[in-house]
Amino acid sequence: MGVRRLDDEEIVAVLRDNGTGVLSLNDWNGPAPHPVPVAYGYDDDHDRFVVQLEGDTSSYKKRCLQRDREVAFTIYEESAPGETWHSVVLKGELVETSYGDAEPALAALASNTSGTPNPIRWGDADTVTPYELRIQEWSGRAFDVA
Repeated sequence: MGVRRLDDEEIVAVLRDNGTGVLSLNDWNGPAPHPVPVAYGYDDDHDRFVVQLEGDTSSYKKRCLQRDREVAFTIYEESAPGETWHSVVLKGELVETSYGDAEPALAALASNTSGTPNPIRWGDADTVTPYELRIQEWSGRAFDVA
């Protein structure tokens, strides 16, 4: 089984071609990270990575962000069934954005998550807010399993 690093073009392809991953927030109530599955959209023309978080300012996720906006995000895919897995890890600051600025990335979210159950709102809150992950670093790997 071989492992290799993905180059920037390969990382962009993984981000562009997928729509769900795991957002890891710094827990507002302790030192442990708080990972949550979320849908995302990536606009590679503007290098904009966007998620939508449900709930008002008292929601757990938003309380975590009030404490610390530094987050990590993980995406993984099986690119060739039974042969290769890709994983990408992003790190940066998650900041609230406008729907106007987020629109191209949200269009990618809608396109890439059409087969995912309720991709835009996995919770049952009435409030949904767009956030942009300002990527400060990224890395990716390919894992050959065949």
